[in-house]
Amino acid sequence: MTRFILICACAALPLTAIAQDDDAVMRDRSLIQGFLEDNLSGAGRDIRIEGFRGALSSQAKLDELTIADDDGIWFTLRDAVLDWDRAALLRGRVDINRISAGEIIIARLPSTDPKAPSPEATPFSLPELPVSISIDAIEAERVSLGAPVLRIGTHVDLSVSGTMQLADGSGMATLDIARLNGPAGAFNVDVSYTNATEQLDLNLALTEGKGGLIATLSNLPGAPDIALTAVGSGPLDAFVTDITLATQGQERLNGSIALKAEPSQDEGAPSARRFVADLSGDLTPLFASDYSEFFGSSSRLEARGISYPDGQFDLEQFGLSTQALSLSGALNVASDGLPSAFALSGTLATPTGRATLLPLTGTRTFVDKAQIVASYDSRAGDAWSARATLDGFARDQLRISRVEVDGNGTIERTPQADVSTFLRAIAADVAVAVTGFQTDNGALQEAIGDSLSGAATLAWQEGDPLIIDRLDITTGATEFYASGSVGGFESGFEYNGGLVLDTPRLARFAALSGLALSGATEVSASGRIVPLAGAFDVFVEGTGYDLAVGVPQADALLGGTSRFELTAKRDETGLTLEGAELDTPAVSARASGTVAAQAGDITARISLDDVARLNTGLSGPLTIDATMTHGGATTPWTTRADLVGPGGATARVAGSIVQDFKTANLSITGRAPLGLANTFTTAALVQGTAAFDLALSGPLTLNALSGQISITDGTRIVLPDAGVILTLSPSRIDLARSQATLNVLASPEQGGSLSVTGTVGLTRGLPANLSTTLTNFALEDPNLYSTSLNGTLTLRGPLVATPTLAGTLTLGETEIQVAPSALGAGGEIPEIVHIKAAASVQATRVRAGVVNTGEQGGKASTVGLNLTVRAPNQVYIRGRGLDAELGGQLSLRGTTADIIPVGQFTLVRGRLSILGKRIDLDEGELAVSGDIDPTFRLVGATSTDDLTIQIITQGRISAPELTLTSSPELPDEEILSQLLFGRALTEISALQAAQMAAAVATLTGGGGDLSGSIRKSFGLDDIDLTTSENGDAALKVGKYLSEKIYTDVTIDSSGKSEINLNLDASKNVTVKGSLSTDGNTSLGVFFEKDY
Repeated sequence: MTRFILICACAALPLTAIAQDDDAVMRDRSLIQGFLEDNLSGAGRDIRIEGFRGALSSQAKLDELTIADDDGIWFTLRDAVLDWDRAALLRGRVDINRISAGEIIIARLPSTDPKAPSPEATPFSLPELPVSISIDAIEAERVSLGAPVLRIGTHVDLSVSGTMQLADGSGMATLDIARLNGPAGAFNVDVSYTNATEQLDLNLALTEGKGGLIATLSNLPGAPDIALTAVGSGPLDAFVTDITLATQGQERLNGSIALKAEPSQDEGAPSARRFVADLSGDLTPLFASDYSEFFGSSSRLEARGISYPDGQFDLEQFGLSTQALSLSGALNVASDGLPSAFALSGTLATPTGRATLLPLTGTRTFVDKAQIVASYDSRAGDAWSARATLDGFARDQLRISRVEVDGNGTIERTPQADVSTFLRAIAADVAVAVTGFQTDNGALQEAIGDSLSGAATLAWQEGDPLIIDRLDITTGATEFYASGSVGGFESGFEYNGGLVLDTPRLARFAALSGLALSGATEVSASGRIVPLAGAFDVFVEGTGYDLAVGVPQADALLGGTSRFELTAKRDETGLTLEGAELDTPAVSARASGTVAAQAGDITARISLDDVARLNTGLSGPLTIDATMTHGGATTPWTTRADLVGPGGATARVAGSIVQDFKTANLSITGRAPLGLANTFTTAALVQGTAAFDLALSGPLTLNALSGQISITDGTRIVLPDAGVILTLSPSRIDLARSQATLNVLASPEQGGSLSVTGTVGLTRGLPANLSTTLTNFALEDPNLYSTSLNGTLTLRGPLVATPTLAGTLTLGETEIQVAPSALGAGGEIPEIVHIKAAASVQATRVRAGVVNTGEQGGKASTVGLNLTVRAPNQVYIRGRGLDAELGGQLSLRGTTADIIPVGQFTLVRGRLSILGKRIDLDEGELAVSGDIDPTFRLVGATSTDDLTIQIITQGRISAPELTLTSSPELPDEEILSQLLFGRALTEISALQAAQMAAAVATLTGGGGDLSGSIRKSFGLDDIDLTTSENGDAALKVGKYLSEKIYTDVTIDSSGKSEINLNLDASKNVTVKGSLSTDGNTSLGVFFEKDY
């Protein structure tokens, strides 16, 4: 309603208007209404007016006014009429004859606006009202208070009417409020007062039925009906008000408050005024039954005293009593405002000695016993004393065995040169001790311990601030000290002094903070603080020892001894940061500047010795230099930041940021070595440089980013697993309209080209639409395969979820080499343990894939597959005597985590050659099982007079297996002997055995199990295929003649042979001799010792 008054007051400024035609009325409505809406609305407050008319007349009306915040409309005023005197505005008054409304709806309380404080401090001052408002009559047919306003679960509708008259030193007011819905209720006030006679008439009545508003809000048990009256009439020197409170028709509280003149003994001097208050009753029905032991059947409040014209106040008697509480005392305050005497004593305890449940709101609170006593009498001296104890405090999860508060000091009045004046002073020493502190909150218990204590020494003298000589607070984990002075209300309670906070064991706050705190801190501060104005001028310094918060990146920066200093000032001109410094073994930071509504200037520098401390995977120093300035309350911050990082990376951010830091206009330029990416992945190695020239215009999100990222010519990408080395041509990535557009061209070292074009959205999920074209793209593993690819692939969908890779690839001439055994019959290299390998060696082994780090390198998204690989022919499998051509088509479905191959390459033609024998292949297939090492199966068949033989080579290309079958069934070595020589194994010559061993090596890549079968058939301990000095194939067989005598015979393909004999004479001595068919002999003695 007040806002409606102000609206009409603003609208009535053009008082010179006399008449209004229809067009003028419309202009009045559109111009004034728009003006009011725009100027009364603000951040978090949106005002809308409908049907506003009569702004230039003595009667203004509006159909509806709404006020909304960020959560919607919370206030609605409908059918409002204002009958007023416009000319009174010129006298600084708002005189209203009548204001009425058909309906007022307050759906809820408005939400608060969480604004950041202004940089300037606001000098403290008392509020001043701009105008005086007089209302003769106010009417509201319906005022609706929403359920969130009163928090009683339902809305309440009221009617309001009243009158107010202030004229010629007399005034009267009436207010009648009635509830329109729910239980009946009414509140009526009729009050009048006349200055000349000091006659006061008061008649107040509140009545409501069971379940009424007041009983519900007061949480009275059962929400009973209520009747409250306060009636009084008479001059102030003989005024008595009778007060009665009843529920359920029973009187609960009654009494009176009386005022009476006390004549002065000095003739003509103004009278003092005596007051007497006496209220008593049985309050137990007004509280839950649990509180009956506290109140008992009778509670009483009584007070008696005199108020003197010179300001002296004498509370002669005060008493408050219930069954559990007894409190009594007296107070005499001299005209100078200081007490000249006081006495207070009180006890809280139940007659049964059980813990007392206190009548407090919220959580139930119990006390076993409490006592207080205080005394002072200036006639007996200046000293005062006070003592309070509390035993057995319990509230929710908190329990305290005992609290003791002791205080003593002086109240002094020192005569001055003018004997009629005194210098007032107060001194106090206060000590607090808490023992037996226990809480079910283990984190709080650990932080505070089981006791805490405090002490203060205070002194005040008239005209001076309050002096805090000493303020100490000690808990189990913290010691706090302060000293200084505190000014009065007129100074905004200005504090000048210092404080020290010593926390030797931060770990005790770990559970309370939710962080793995450790270490110790010492913090001190000194300077000036004005709480009511928000002003300060302070110097803060702190030292930390081995600080940690449980966050690895932060702990790496805070370890060791850290030091912090801050010098800052805030006053009417703004906030000045004279200097802020942080130094740790890892990081150094500096900042200074000023922030004010009219100007601002901030400079900062941060240096980090090694970014590896942040677990970024990078290493090297990092330095950031930044400045920010602005020239007015509405001008943005002009910003510049320069970054120099690892590997010579540089960046500059420059431009402007609005003062609420919600939008910006920035340029971002720089260069970075692409090799920095190598620390994040072992799947690729990158060498080259990227330059970026970006702009951010709008909100601080990726959507507002635009510009270009350029990749220099000659940039190389190595994919070790695929054996691919790509050289990039000059390429770029364009950023605009919330997406990145790629245009990248690369050439593999073996020939061909690859281009990637398309877009990646810079929105949620990073939606991609990329196309990759391969032209004669050569792929080669010298030990496994060589091929070329042609085709186009697309990658579509969110990159952070499951994008789909689709397209068709056509293979050029492809040769797959069946892998020979790398070490012949010697087998694979056993696992090698590297001891104290250098970091560079270890990094190389990780990238080569020979080290299992146990890390996944980050969770990669799964890619869906819809690929087709075509090769009509010219897919050759060669090696180990094989020469086969395959062709066909296969599809890859599923995902990269679960590849589902459909189809395969099948045999076109092929053969297997062994010792001049050619065996045609009549069955063959090649399939992909999920990586670049495919599986295959080739079958060749032949027959002799008595035998049908199949030779099957199958498995992975990198490790195939040979299987021989025959009909009738024979051992492998017999099958091979029949195949090569047409005779049994026992019938072949030594030369043929050597040839057969060579055939085995051809088929198996080194022998394997087939060689072992042949060795066992001849009863040998060793059989091996070697080469002679001339390079001819040779067969070497060996046998132990006894435990210490070993002989071997070597026969090459030309028929030459050699026999060797070894005799182990002892553990360290061996005698060796040899004889060959060319007549050469040798004999030697060898000494061997392990070390």
